[in-house]
Amino acid sequence: MTQRSQNVSVSCSKEAVYGCVRYILCREGSKIPIKRSDIINHISETCKVTKQNASHVFIAAQNELKRVYGYKVVELKLKDAIQCIVVLDKPEKSLLSSSTNPYHRRLLIVVLTHIFMSSGPVAEAEAYVLVENDHKQRKIVTNVFTKQLYLTHYKEGEGELARFVFDWGPRAHIEVPKMFLLNKVANALEKDPQHWSEQYKIASTDNSNQERD
Repeated sequence: MTQRSQNVSVSCSKEAVYGCVRYILCREGSKIPIKRSDIINHISETCKVTKQNASHVFIAAQNELKRVYGYKVVELKLKDAIQCIVVLDKPEKSLLSSSTNPYHRRLLIVVLTHIFMSSGPVAEAEAYVLVENDHKQRKIVTNVFTKQLYLTHYKEGEGELARFVFDWGPRAHIEVPKMFLLNKVANALEKDPQHWSEQYKIASTDNSNQERD
């Protein structure tokens, strides 16, 4: 291979990596997970490379995301497909305002806090009471937060005992510090967080695990 060919190859490789980074960041803006296969197909089609080489580009793009932006890609196996979400590489002590729009953020904190303090999951009807059965807010909780993987919404039980419930989703477990929510409750009620011994133990363990990761 000539020096010129090598330079072109290196340039294309960098271009592919930067293109992949842009694609991931743009898709992640909605907070809806991205299928890993979609990322690989995008790289393969736009850069005209094999899927094996596209996988190498994806790995390089993840390194670039971490180096430049402080983000990491977390792969989750959901419904027989690997879904990717982008989160901060280092844990935060709160739910960042940039993680979703302010209105959604407040609503999300309310629902996640109630589930956590209730040792969840909570009944669908109970969650809707939190949002005063407002149609717009119910739609956000049921459709938006579940698609973003902040919440899971599923049927529990059978027959007459069956009910639909909400619980923490995989993104919430990764992004939202439980101690942050517990402290908000403690401050609001002017109590020590350890007043809720079970939640405090869970939040402390969660905090330790995030720091190790």
